[in-house]
Amino acid sequence: MACSTCRDTHNRFKQKLGRCRQCMWQLTLLSLFSWTVWGYRYQAHPTSVESITLIFAASSFSLLLLAHFFVALKLKLSHKKT
Repeated sequence: MACSTCRDTHNRFKQKLGRCRQCMWQLTLLSLFSWTVWGYRYQAHPTSVESITLIFAASSFSLLLLAHFFVALKLKLSHKKT
């Protein structure tokens, strides 16, 4: 990752989750690209090794992005209350 928060080796995964907008943009682009490629190239053959691998990668990107969004929303709501 390219941002200074992600380059810092002393930060843990939980401290970065939901705070790094650059990581969230990267995950958004990777997720959209992966699902688009899967839909265009491998949807007709969902049991091929390449298709299954791309499904796992795209699902991982999407789930990590979803986790980022939930934590960012939680942080934003808790910050407004205080």
